[in-house]
Amino acid sequence: MNTKLMLSVVVMLLAVSAIADAADANQGVFEYVIQKSDMSFEDASQALASQFSQEPFALLGTIDMNAGDACDYNARVFVVYDSVYSAALLAANKQTAPFATAERINLFQDEAGLHVSIVNPLCVHRTILMQGKKYTELFDSQRQTLRSNILEAVSGEESSEQYGQVRSKGLIGKTMGVMAGGPFDGKIKLVAEKSGDFEQTVKQLQQSLSESTAKWGLHLAYTLHLAEDVVVLGSTGPAMERKSFSIVNAGADKKRKGYACPGLAHAAAYPVEIVVVNDGGVKVYLVDMMYRMKLYFEDAGKIAFMKNMTMPGSLTKELSKQINKAMP
Repeated sequence: MNTKLMLSVVVMLLAVSAIADAADANQGVFEYVIQKSDMSFEDASQALASQFSQEPFALLGTIDMNAGDACDYNARVFVVYDSVYSAALLAANKQTAPFATAERINLFQDEAGLHVSIVNPLCVHRTILMQGKKYTELFDSQRQTLRSNILEAVSGEESSEQYGQVRSKGLIGKTMGVMAGGPFDGKIKLVAEKSGDFEQTVKQLQQSLSESTAKWGLHLAYTLHLAEDVVVLGSTGPAMERKSFSIVNAGADKKRKGYACPGLAHAAAYPVEIVVVNDGGVKVYLVDMMYRMKLYFEDAGKIAFMKNMTMPGSLTKELSKQINKAMP
């Protein structure tokens, strides 16, 4: 870590330590930044891409999300990396932080216009870092950073409306006392491991993950070299996206219920993170897929989850097959 980055991280962590006793607050998984932009989809897209290609940001990828042929609206997810914020997350919890370092911005359309929303760090990152109180200021500072950069790039009606599942704390409880809840670190699963050269294995994983899977169309969407011993690979697929958006529908936002493809508001739930670590051998980790679905799509409701219980296992099977092909 260079000296300038290290000093920035120290200042950030010192600032948050003073509010360790801050109260948990209700937070939605997603948050609007712009509603009803007066820009065209492509102009707004170019503006966001340019804005988040400047330090300390890096644009890791842009993904056009798929809601099916019947949907005439677009959604494009921007995967961005902030070197200063990510270093602070790693300093706080190196085990879980890699699952939070690739941040996502959603540019999407619906009957009401063109919108920009983010994955809300105050909600999602407190779950991933398992710190409901200690790093509140860190998460909120990043939320404001994302918002200010989006507002600088895209014109329209500013909004801070939150949506998706609203939670009062980071810890996610179990549905009906049995399903997909608990501390985040307990949901990180070792999928594969082998001895050998770390960089070469990462290249093999990139190649294998780039080949779309048969059922869900899963394929590599981005690569983030987070540290010398940690790489994050993002995966998504059109069939997974379509199915997820149809399941969640309008979620808890009932005013979107009559829209043609309301699930696009949840597009920033993807891509899925695959974390590769050099730790006494090359190890590949995934978050339990049912838990991850609950993290981003819980407002779909219990019945929707019950009807689609086999989907997470099917996704895990396809991802695991790609990973194990690269790590025989």
